[in-house]
Amino acid sequence: MADDLIKNIIKSTVKKSIISYVEKKLDSDYNFQILDLLIPKERRIRSIVGGLETSMGRTLWEPLAKALAINNGFTIVESNLDAPANMPSILSNTLSIIIEERKKGSKTYNAESSHENIKKVCQSFVERPIEKFEKAPRGKGVDIWLNKNGIDYFFDTKTVQPNVRSLTSYMEQVLIWYSYYYSKNPGGEAVARIVFPYNPYTSDFWNNTKGRGFPLEKDLEGWVENQFWDFCSGINGTYALITESFSELSEDAIVASKIESMFS
Repeated sequence: MADDLIKNIIKSTVKKSIISYVEKKLDSDYNFQILDLLIPKERRIRSIVGGLETSMGRTLWEPLAKALAINNGFTIVESNLDAPANMPSILSNTLSIIIEERKKGSKTYNAESSHENIKKVCQSFVERPIEKFEKAPRGKGVDIWLNKNGIDYFFDTKTVQPNVRSLTSYMEQVLIWYSYYYSKNPGGEAVARIVFPYNPYTSDFWNNTKGRGFPLEKDLEGWVENQFWDFCSGINGTYALITESFSELSEDAIVASKIESMFS
């Protein structure tokens, strides 16, 4: 069954990711904090769990998304987006105007028109290509780059409880990705999304998020839970399979032993 195959991929990937994290954690130096003198066990547990939570995008969600996508016929692009060494003023001005209007909520631009305008401006680079590109600035790269049927897909997984400042930076990130991509590939087609890998609430994610996600636009710029996981896997209800796999892995002797070793 397709569900069984997907669960096997999930469990294998998650198990490998957790074991890898534990082994790296055990090899790293433990930094002393003053609370070690008062509550040493609790402080260590907090440090380990907090580190795992912080690194989940890179250590867990990213490899899981790639594993599911490969099984669904996607190609993983291992390189990263390049940025123009000197972004042409026509593009930088357009990008700045769109971002500022979006921040103000002026309704001059929405997710769709922002994307269209950036792509339209970049058509001038078909006949006058930008000569020099360089590695994207720190924090502006793409964590997950997939390709299928000639379309490039860009994703970053983020905390499921973002604040207003973060939501603004996520909107900017999506538009910057489009600017980098179309400045080098004006004839290409890209889809960029910020991903919230699960919904921590019992009701709608966006209704419970600061400002309902503003200025990031749901669906067209932000995906939640199965919007992303079903896209990667090609199977409906993938997140339920992920949670089932996590529950089953809690009884895996190897995983349990590795996790226990961090706290001993």
